[in-house]
Amino acid sequence: MKISRDTLQTYFSKPLPSIETIADAYTFHAFEIDSVEGDMLDVKVLPNRAADCSSEAGIATELSAILDVPLKNETADSFSDKKVEVSLERMNAILGSNFSEEEIEDVFRRLHFRVEKNGKIFRVTAPVVRTDIEIPEDVAEEVGRILGYDRVLAVELPPISGTSDQARYRGIERVKDFLTERGFTEISTQSFAKKGEIILANPLDKNKPALRKSLDENMKEALERAKQYAPLVLAPGQKPRLFEIGTVFTKKGEHLAVETSEQVSDIPEIKDDPEYVPKSYALGTYKPFSIYPFITRDIALWVPSGTESADVEKMTYEHAGELLARLDQFDRFEKEGRVSLAFRLVFQSMERTLTDDETNGIMTNIAATLSSKGYEVR
Repeated sequence: MKISRDTLQTYFSKPLPSIETIADAYTFHAFEIDSVEGDMLDVKVLPNRAADCSSEAGIATELSAILDVPLKNETADSFSDKKVEVSLERMNAILGSNFSEEEIEDVFRRLHFRVEKNGKIFRVTAPVVRTDIEIPEDVAEEVGRILGYDRVLAVELPPISGTSDQARYRGIERVKDFLTERGFTEISTQSFAKKGEIILANPLDKNKPALRKSLDENMKEALERAKQYAPLVLAPGQKPRLFEIGTVFTKKGEHLAVETSEQVSDIPEIKDDPEYVPKSYALGTYKPFSIYPFITRDIALWVPSGTESADVEKMTYEHAGELLARLDQFDRFEKEGRVSLAFRLVFQSMERTLTDDETNGIMTNIAATLSSKGYEVR
């Protein structure tokens, strides 16, 4: 909602401060200001204040409460039937403040709240347009924002005894590092399973209504998916090796378990280890994965002795185009003064599913290019 300083001034007899000061007042006590352009404010009114602040008069009324400047023409408020009861102690506890009775009563006056007092208890009735005042926390919020959250007391938090958690974390990292160094990749799967000792009352997936009692089921599913994408991320013939460290659930309680996609001996026990320093690993450049399937093709050729594989790979990439997602050499041998090279090519599009005819056309172009260089494509 856009409103100018001149428009706001029509609601007040006393001169208003600068547009910048008004913007700060709204920002720190009521609304978000999207922009200030010249004499114009773009005020963002939150949904919970739509009932009383969706008009120029409502915006001006809010400024009156914040600056404690009376409106030119005060109108009689209609009040709701709902009374919210909250004590001075409770409000200060909610806010972490030390506001006095007098300060709080002054806020209620500025907001046009009716107040009945019974000792240290305030019984507050808000104007009918303040539909957001429902519970003691709502009343405390009004006090805090009008008086300023910068007045909330700074309290030094008690020290956190994190020794046990750190020791547990370091113990888990020791196991992770052990498996990573042996060529395994960590996965993290959901805790839901088809079968288990703990059955959920309201499962998110009706096909997995239980909490897992082991990591085995999810590991098998993850391994099958990994095998599908292996040609994209692994060298030819290389198998995906996965591990997971996660919580399993039984009727006796929950505990951490380790699962690997193939048997590994001498895996360290997961136990607290405050002295272990987790290792750091260099990460490569992130590349988004395509949602479309890939196609693999192999090509083998004879080249003169002394030919570098890198030269053949470079030539292949240049003539394959952007659809070549991966190229790996998987075989090399020498015979009778010549060298045999074999490569696996993985094709994939970020935009569509490739056809066999399209891929075969690219392979024909690659083969023709390599043959033109004197290489014998087999």
